[in-house]
Amino acid sequence: MIKRPVDDTLRVIKAILAPLEQRRIVDIGCGRGALLAGLAEAGARVAGIDPDAEALAEARRTAPSAILRQANAERLPFTDGAVNAALFVDSLHHIPVAGMATALAEAARIVEPGSDIIVVEPLPEGTFFNSMRPIEDKTQIRAEAQDAIAAAIKEGRLLLVATSEYDRIEAYTTVADFIDHIVALDPSLRDKALEERERVMKRFFTLAEYVKGGYRLRQPMRLHHLKRPAAGP
Repeated sequence: MIKRPVDDTLRVIKAILAPLEQRRIVDIGCGRGALLAGLAEAGARVAGIDPDAEALAEARRTAPSAILRQANAERLPFTDGAVNAALFVDSLHHIPVAGMATALAEAARIVEPGSDIIVVEPLPEGTFFNSMRPIEDKTQIRAEAQDAIAAAIKEGRLLLVATSEYDRIEAYTTVADFIDHIVALDPSLRDKALEERERVMKRFFTLAEYVKGGYRLRQPMRLHHLKRPAAGP
């Protein structure tokens, strides 16, 4: 088992992009806006795109200063070189495999030449992943996301600055809270979650770390810090 440090995605991104004051940052696949809110609080000028209207409605409450647009990552509603940085956080693997390369190219298009693109993806391992696996096994799609990043680097469309891995800690009071969290992220999994409830519970209690007041699961994350080539993507 690989030993990784525990870290927080917002903290890591803030450290890479510091100073954030007035930096124009786009979160591609922003979901409910938690990352946008954290970056805005640090002084960044933030925008988020997501194809899910309900998620964007929540993001408007979570990050009221953010510019929000309903759109797909394969066609971003921003002009060339409009922003200082683009982020994919736990979102690239949600894009259809055939569109991942286009989404990465779009991110390169909208950032200034030589500017930052950060891709953070969960790995298909760890106690969180293995606890949810009976409900949804994302082994293949997460591997496809890593392949898409590697291809963009190999072909020179993106330049690799650094990679790092860390464990994201997920805390739950009960196993029911864990299952509810999975379903909230993807309501289409509700029936599967009911069907596999016993298997999930068994895995959860076998794998989770018990701490006072609840349980902890670890989700390994891999971060790629990339840049758009100075001469263009």
